Amino acid sequence: MKFQNIITLLSALAAPMAVVAKSQDYARHIELSLLFYEAQRSGKLPENNRIYWRHDSLLDAGADNGVDLTGGYYDAGDNVKFNFPAAATLTLLAWSGIDYAQGYKEAGQWDYLLDAVRWGADYFMKCHTGKNELYVQVGSGRVDHGYWYPPEYVNYDHPSFKITASAPGSEVAGDTASFLAAASILFKDVDSSYSQKCLKHAKEIYDFADTYRGEYTKAVEDAQQFYANWSGFLDELAFGALWLYRATGDESYHNKFKKIADDSYGEQDTKAYGICTGPISWDDKRPGSYILAAMITGEEKRLQQAYWYCDEVLTQPKTPGGLWYNDNLSKWGSNRYASNAAAMLGMFANYLPKSDPKRSKYIDFVKSQTNYILGDNPAKVNYVVGAEANSPKAVHHRGSSGTYDSQDNNAKPTDYNIYTLWGALAGGPGKSDDYSDTRKNYEMNEVALDYNAAFQMNLALLVKEGLSVPDPDSVKNHDRSFPKKAETPDISVTLKGDKIDISTGSGMQCSSWCLEFTSDFKIEIVHHSLIHQNGPNYIICNQRETNFLDGAGTPQTIQYQGSTHDNNLEMSDVVVMCNGWHAPQSSQKPTYKPENGRRYKIVNGGGVGNTIPLFEETACWPGFLCDGSVPTPTPYTPEDPEDPEDPVDNDDCFAIKLGYKCCNNEAVVLVDNDGKWGYNGDWCGIGGSSKTNEESCGNAPCCSHCNGIYHDNDGDWGVENNQWCLIKSSKCNVNNNKCKSTSYPCCSSCNLPVYSTDSDGKWSIENNNWCNFNTNC
Repeated sequence: MKFQNIITLLSALAAPMAVVAKSQDYARHIELSLLFYEAQRSGKLPENNRIYWRHDSLLDAGADNGVDLTGGYYDAGDNVKFNFPAAATLTLLAWSGIDYAQGYKEAGQWDYLLDAVRWGADYFMKCHTGKNELYVQVGSGRVDHGYWYPPEYVNYDHPSFKITASAPGSEVAGDTASFLAAASILFKDVDSSYSQKCLKHAKEIYDFADTYRGEYTKAVEDAQQFYANWSGFLDELAFGALWLYRATGDESYHNKFKKIADDSYGEQDTKAYGICTGPISWDDKRPGSYILAAMITGEEKRLQQAYWYCDEVLTQPKTPGGLWYNDNLSKWGSNRYASNAAAMLGMFANYLPKSDPKRSKYIDFVKSQTNYILGDNPAKVNYVVGAEANSPKAVHHRGSSGTYDSQDNNAKPTDYNIYTLWGALAGGPGKSDDYSDTRKNYEMNEVALDYNAAFQMNLALLVKEGLSVPDPDSVKNHDRSFPKKAETPDISVTLKGDKIDISTGSGMQCSSWCLEFTSDFKIEIVHHSLIHQNGPNYIICNQRETNFLDGAGTPQTIQYQGSTHDNNLEMSDVVVMCNGWHAPQSSQKPTYKPENGRRYKIVNGGGVGNTIPLFEETACWPGFLCDGSVPTPTPYTPEDPEDPEDPVDNDDCFAIKLGYKCCNNEAVVLVDNDGKWGYNGDWCGIGGSSKTNEESCGNAPCCSHCNGIYHDNDGDWGVENNQWCLIKSSKCNVNNNKCKSTSYPCCSSCNLPVYSTDSDGKWSIENNNWCNFNTNC
């Protein structure tokens, strides 16, 4: 594929008429999209945080209910963690990693994808605080949307909300199960122990969702205004069952899906499973089920439904410029819904053989919608923030705005965001391809987790198909390119009578600021600013009305009044802190966090050469992006939400006597007559044994796998280390051999993903070869 990319690029360079006019650098846009997800992180950020203007936030999430709900992702331009759309988003990201892994690897973004999915999975497992208890939201949308605060400076209430058996929420629980099941597949060959943890939670959460049915907005009324589930919860239960079927091969999940999907519903029942011709979305998962069911069962009925759905999408209207457009949905986030519509066609095309004529037709549709978003549109806008000079600069986002854009009459917002929200997909154009890059235009300039999910999915497919063409430097390099180049320090501080003017030049912007100085002069009152610390070591910071330093020399003024009428203020040890402060709104208190700011010593009034950084200067922010000290993401290892079993000596571990290893820190995934079992690539015993050698392997060694090749009166036999070994039926759930194929090996586990089904049963791939599932799987 890389060779194909080179040929495509060389051909474009050799023939001017073939040069790509708009970006088709799908690989670079995957990188940008993953940067957006990093910018949305909540909690304590890792050392390899690549978004220099983001810092730790909401470290007390869940404290109101005595639980740790730190981590996860903020939903959009606000500071609320809505789990319903977040789970839907992360399911698509994990799905894209499972089936488009090659695309991510060719783009050099595989590790970053895993990091993004893991960050979400860690949080969702924290939210699962009991068998039938799941936290589904942190923060109140009604409260939060009344403030324009970056997440680091939130000082208003952010309550946590949960669902329980008596107050259920099948749609959000079903979606959470889908995500964790998909994550378990994604991590199966990367971190098997973590994969099993995800699967364990997915099973329990799905059982909760299915057993105690109900709509979560009845338990969490705050969500009704923001993410009410208009399509009902059966689509999430069906989708969740399919993901667990793919993750486990357990036919019971397949049956649960069929019971929902194949039932008959009245035409007037708007929340029945029914038929869907719209795109997959945070609300409606039926299109995902159409495609996933076809992929993992191969049944003719499911294949025909998938074909029907994809063909139906292609018949629907587009804008004059070619963007797929649904009158009922696309007014708010048209780019999102066009990407969502294309994503399921792309996923089905990826499943189809190359000989199928519809495959290329579906991929062409994915490409056309993606190319529109990347600039092949009448507005001549690349709708990915930070991608090109013509990309949106004023998306509706509190953290990146760097300004006091609120209901306050005195606030003076910037026209464009101070910080670049790299990779965010802006809402998109109207029905006539019109677009306005204005923060107040929510419909066109909103950003959100789910906006990027299917879009990123499509990018990975196109890279996998060898269609990505690298952008030239002239496109990639602009004022808002990633990473941000270090600024030229240029701050001026000037005394003028009873006023102190502060300004920045050379393009250096400060979203907020504090002036530090030493003086024996007694300042009683300041106007247009706040005294954070009184003299002689003063710290005076901006109010909302004095606002930001714009980098163009516009002064912000502190007007002061002393204890006497003279204005003989003299300042020494003058320092300006850029950022690290948030002026209060309404009745809230200001927030001073110098660890989030950059301090500069001002010499002789300042200016270029007289503004001295009080921190280590680097060529870009953060510095490791330039010096390569942290080139790849560091895997985040979550704490196990359950207390591990007390360590035991291996000599006392029951599993040793049965031919297995011990693993006291693994999650319990099976309990039988011998004790508790975990799985970290092989079965392993947890805890000491109160049992004897019940169900031992007699005089033969026990197999550490489940791949039987012979059966006699003693049981099922396999081969290990060139010796016969007896397969323990309680671990493998087989009577042996009992896969039908005589040409291919039996699968070693029932937990492998199902890739095909025929007259011999279900099939998966193991050790780069087809394997046939045991009949008892």
